[in-house]
Amino acid sequence: MKYFETIFFQKRKSLILILIIAVIITLFSYYFFIFKKEEKILSLPSGPVITFPQQLGAGKVGEVMVKEEETGREIPLVSATLPPAIFSTTGIITEIKENSLIVSGSGTNFADGLPRDLTLIITFETITFNKNQSLSWKGNEGLKHLKAGMKILIGSDENIRGKTDFRVKTINIID
Repeated sequence: MKYFETIFFQKRKSLILILIIAVIITLFSYYFFIFKKEEKILSLPSGPVITFPQQLGAGKVGEVMVKEEETGREIPLVSATLPPAIFSTTGIITEIKENSLIVSGSGTNFADGLPRDLTLIITFETITFNKNQSLSWKGNEGLKHLKAGMKILIGSDENIRGKTDFRVKTINIID
């Protein structure tokens, strides 16, 4: 009889140990899978995040300032028609220099929409394309194929909103 009591007591200890381990595993699972997910959901922003043009490297030329209702400070106007970052514009070449172009810009990279003279800085990486993009020239070689009065599409790697001089990545001849 003593033998059966010993075996039963040992099995009962093993059973209790297994139950304790199962409870610990369940608690850890709940904490890492359920509680951490709830924590992540709670940390999401509650409203849309507004990015201002200056945060994205925009210039200040031609900015339209509006008063913020909550704080009363003046901030640049951001709308669906004029995003905080602009990387291309159009213009007509007025002057060709050694390493740059002077272009009468269309004003699409300014909040007020007014046309302005732009100074386009040509780098070694600037690529100039002909009208149908069948030919291209790199760097200052592209300047040899441009003439005053040509309409061009200008692309840049930097945010050109509110800037009158900037480095150019691509130039596409339109007319």
